[in-house]
Amino acid sequence: MTKVPESIKKTRNMEEKSAKLLIRNVPFESTQKDLRNLFGAFGEVKHVRLPKKLAGTGKHRGFAFVEYGSQAEARAAFEATGDSTHLYGRRLVVEWAKEDATVEQMMSKTAEVFAGSEDPVLKAKKRKKIEELL
Repeated sequence: MTKVPESIKKTRNMEEKSAKLLIRNVPFESTQKDLRNLFGAFGEVKHVRLPKKLAGTGKHRGFAFVEYGSQAEARAAFEATGDSTHLYGRRLVVEWAKEDATVEQMMSKTAEVFAGSEDPVLKAKKRKKIEELL
């Protein structure tokens, strides 16, 4: 029997805050349809997302998000999958997904990255270099 790391145990014990689950250790040959079929047994699956590695490669990154119509359905799937659900020979790790950031939060984070608290002289130099390249 495989020993489950403490970090995974902690995330499995977190209380649910949404109807979205994070599925880790997803086999690379699996598809959205495979995950929808597997997790559809526990309730209505609203959306399955398999983030891609790079645009155009077609391969996913080994994790997925499964969103249910309600928290009760997500809880049923979470409890039923436990630590022993396998897909194509790989043990899936099911955790609660963190809540998505609001649009305003994402915009402010993006603004911080691009605007930052840099020196105005440094900003002007960067802007000048960019204009030269264009």
